[in-house]
Amino acid sequence: MVSPSLTGLAGVRPFLAGMFVDALGSGLYVPLTLLFIHEVTGLPMTAVGLGVTVAAVVGLAANPVAGILIDRFDARRVLVGTYLLRALAFAAYPFVDGIAALIVVAALVAVGDRAYYPASGGYVSALADGAVRDRLYTLVATARNVAFGLGGLLSAGVISLAGVTGFAVVALLNAASFTVAALCLLRSGRPAPAVPSRQPVGYRQVLADRPFVTLVAAEQAYTLIHMVLPVALPVYAVTVLDVPPALLGVLYAINTVLVAAGQVPVRRWQRHSRRTRAMALSGLVMMLACAAYAATAVLPAGPARVGGLLAATLVLTLGELLHTVPSWALAAAAAPPALRGRYLAIYQQTWAVAAVLAPAGFAALLGAAPPLLWLALAVLVGLAGLTLLRLTHRLPADAVAAPGA
Repeated sequence: MVSPSLTGLAGVRPFLAGMFVDALGSGLYVPLTLLFIHEVTGLPMTAVGLGVTVAAVVGLAANPVAGILIDRFDARRVLVGTYLLRALAFAAYPFVDGIAALIVVAALVAVGDRAYYPASGGYVSALADGAVRDRLYTLVATARNVAFGLGGLLSAGVISLAGVTGFAVVALLNAASFTVAALCLLRSGRPAPAVPSRQPVGYRQVLADRPFVTLVAAEQAYTLIHMVLPVALPVYAVTVLDVPPALLGVLYAINTVLVAAGQVPVRRWQRHSRRTRAMALSGLVMMLACAAYAATAVLPAGPARVGGLLAATLVLTLGELLHTVPSWALAAAAAPPALRGRYLAIYQQTWAVAAVLAPAGFAALLGAAPPLLWLALAVLVGLAGLTLLRLTHRLPADAVAAPGA
């Protein structure tokens, strides 16, 4: 249900409905991405891995291009484009019969995924400001996590009932979900356009904003921490801690449920806090999570080690909850309206960089000495938290503390 403070905002309900359907569809395939592509295309897993890697590199260019398009047109149009692009790609997956076709289709998905985040963030920024924007970001995060979890359950049901054919069904259902999301957004009203800047605009202006660039550098540490659960933990838990692989699904489900359930109460608790301080506190909690993961390796094998892993994941989940909404809101509020698309594109590029660096980087550190991974991540996020505290008086005052919070 939309909060009473949001009901008067044009476009909120169609946007939330489309975003929920989009996340529901994404939840069908994201937890099984490589297996999904392998089964639906019939290509060898090595070819699938190569195609996804190349597509991820191509996706790096999507954020900057999306930023330009958002500032030139508007975030709503670009967001619709990301939905339609991914709908086309998933509808084409069952027809992929070679590595070249796989790279093209996977690249379309990667471009749509990467462009989605600055576009959706820009659209939320255009719909609301101040404390209302924070509440809308909270609602978006909650709804997406709920839908994503439901999509994962639906995927398991489809595959268990239909077998290998279920993967093709998942592809078509995901294409349909993106199409419905685009139609929902097309029904929404257009928010008031930003006042055009009288000065030349471009990425040079964004990169000249030293406080914002410093904020982006700090955010990179947080995005790497967010990659722990999907990338580092499976390898660490199975190869280092020697716990049953089935436990990973339980931990993932717990994280998803708690993130969905915890966004609203955490935002209420944070509403009087400066966003930079809220993010710094999340960094401290994430450091504790890294220490807990490292300490789990010295616990006796069996229930004690499983309990340690669960406790560390709970602490990490709390850190994610404390970080997400202040991070989104701070970046959006720090951006001048005429350049918001480019600002958010640079900010969201940290996720694209993390998606490229984390698999190889985490694997290398775990292979060398597992404690090195947790030490490196703890140091990075600790430095990021200190950086954010120093930025409190360098970023715009209305960005650090939401008006009306």
